[in-house]
Amino acid sequence: MLCMQMRNFFKQPAIISSAIATILLFGIQRLGMLEPIELKLFDQMIQMRGNPGLDPRILVVGVTEKDLEKLQKWPLSGEILDKLFTKLEGYQPRVIGLDIFRDLRVEPGHDKLLKHLQNSDRIISVCKHSDSVNSPTPPPAGTQIEQVGFSDVVADTDDIIRRNLLLVQPESTSACTTPYSLGLQLALRYLGNIQPKFSANKELQINNTIFKPLQRNSGGYEKVDTNGFQILLNYRSVNPVKLVSVSEVLGNQVEPALIKDKIVLIGSTAPSLKDIFNTPYSASQQENPKMAGVVVQAQMVSQILSAVLNKQALFWFFPEWGEVVWIWVWSLGGGIIAWRIQHPLSLTLGTVVILTLLLGVNYIIFTQAGWIPVVSPALGLIIATGSVVTYSAFRNKREQEKIAWQIQEQKRTIKLLQDLLQEGGNTVNDVTAIPLFEKDTLLNQRYKVIQPLGSGGFGKTYLASDTQRPGNPECVVKHLQPARQDQEFLDVARRLFKTEGEILELLGKSDRIPQLLAYFEESQQFYLVQQFIPGHSLSEEIKSGKRLSEAQVIDLLQDVLRVLIFVHSHHIIHRDIKPANLIRRQQDNRLVLIDFGAVKQIQSQQTEDNQSIAIGTAGYAPPEQLLGHPRLNSDIYALGMIGIEGLTGIPARQFQRNPHGQLVFKGDSHTDAVIWYKLDNINEKLASVLDKMVAYDFIQRYQSVEEVLESLEKVLLPL
Repeated sequence: MLCMQMRNFFKQPAIISSAIATILLFGIQRLGMLEPIELKLFDQMIQMRGNPGLDPRILVVGVTEKDLEKLQKWPLSGEILDKLFTKLEGYQPRVIGLDIFRDLRVEPGHDKLLKHLQNSDRIISVCKHSDSVNSPTPPPAGTQIEQVGFSDVVADTDDIIRRNLLLVQPESTSACTTPYSLGLQLALRYLGNIQPKFSANKELQINNTIFKPLQRNSGGYEKVDTNGFQILLNYRSVNPVKLVSVSEVLGNQVEPALIKDKIVLIGSTAPSLKDIFNTPYSASQQENPKMAGVVVQAQMVSQILSAVLNKQALFWFFPEWGEVVWIWVWSLGGGIIAWRIQHPLSLTLGTVVILTLLLGVNYIIFTQAGWIPVVSPALGLIIATGSVVTYSAFRNKREQEKIAWQIQEQKRTIKLLQDLLQEGGNTVNDVTAIPLFEKDTLLNQRYKVIQPLGSGGFGKTYLASDTQRPGNPECVVKHLQPARQDQEFLDVARRLFKTEGEILELLGKSDRIPQLLAYFEESQQFYLVQQFIPGHSLSEEIKSGKRLSEAQVIDLLQDVLRVLIFVHSHHIIHRDIKPANLIRRQQDNRLVLIDFGAVKQIQSQQTEDNQSIAIGTAGYAPPEQLLGHPRLNSDIYALGMIGIEGLTGIPARQFQRNPHGQLVFKGDSHTDAVIWYKLDNINEKLASVLDKMVAYDFIQRYQSVEEVLESLEKVLLPL
């Protein structure tokens, strides 16, 4: 049984559609088709994060536009840089990084600057490795490799800097031979000239912090170039550090505390010098959207120091199998809501809610340094939802076609049975009375009778236990005896019984209609086995002389109408709605509709005054149904009569029609006919709705349950 349940589970449309969506999207993701959107979302989340403030460990000395106007020289001469270093070193910084190339002579003072660089152990100069476009740029002449860091940055395909290149393996013949980036060199010097270590799986360790290299498919990346040792750059903010100008330092306008024991980075910040880059903040910056290269270097240094000293988490990513599970979970969520929610507006709202939840969860994870796919699970959710909706529409269409055929077959069979009954004089002279089964009688070698529940013109109903299911759960067995026992009648009755069973099986998919568990024939007797609904019938609430409040009547009507929406959507007519066929379910106090009536045609139906009717109960059955031509709004009539009965406390059978077709009540004198809603103070709006529900002419009656629900909503509106 467990294996069967598992097989049925994996056959669910939500499971199948989510699995297909996951496989499809994971493949598309691996092709890199979703990467541009993932990168844009990465930028958005970077922008949305809170600003932790300036990093107090770093100062940037920028060459500004005002410096260029004042100094009237670019590149800065060796003499100016030598004075700048002398000023800064006088304030005792821990390390200075020069993010300005000095591979060419810039007089005056070039030789003096080179000597200063060669003799100072606080200054880190830069070089640049070659790429596909540019040849390498060497460091200042005479500087040792320990005093040099490369300034190379790696841009994504959209020309935005999102990665922090820490290490490369330089070519032995290259003019730039350092393996360390400028940011890494400065961070190591600040931390006390420590040496990084490498583990067997090529992870970088600085003190107790492990830096894992970026993989080709980490996060939203797919097949990204990860040459060297790269990590995802965790930007601090759009303005991460304190900035001062060269002129301010040379003019002694900078507080010494900003420099002492700090990392000082020197570089150009003037936009005209073009040492600027696109960053995740660029799209949100109207003025100066690009970030100066020296500030980008400061971001990189800040990330390393924060990870080592402040234990700030480095970006982490799902493994490949984790991404598959992540996509599948959200795809499955979309499939489930589409399977469970049928109403278009509710489904749309549910989809929006779950998409919002996905984005919210992703952002929360991002704030904890996790970068995981957003686009593929979102698309998976939408695709799975759309697939299930499409499948449901196709299935419903097939079911409607099937039920339409079954209803037509039912009508033909009923007509044939009626003709046979008419031929037999509408009597049951060849059938003995239906026997009452004793307790513990076993039907179909499976259903053990517990006690009788009721009887009527169509048969008897029993509470039984299913001896072949775990726990012997209780069920309801309806015993139906054909009106005649001749072979011709039995063959037609069998056809009707089978069609009715198929229709009831479909209706049982609603949780407000008992599920059909089985139907069978035994000794030329017919049996329906249905789910047992613990509770009490509405006939215990609606009694002669007892009046319900208007609120109770409206709640009752709305409750049953919602069940009829499902029933009528399949073009099925209940045919016998009355208080006895509405069960107040114990578990949630909702009304459950029982005892659909077409199969009763295998019995000769008679009213108490011995007048034969098609199917229905006197007082609740509308005129067209009494004539054997029920319509969908015949059920609306029956429900309207229940509402009137509950509101007035007068049994439905005591109401009649006057010559004008109006529903009236005749008192004991049988002389004064009173229109029902004039019996007492009754809400005119509610009375108007009920009066239209029980209109004599079905054309004048409400045509759909949705119309009735809409009218009841207006009744509830305040005056």
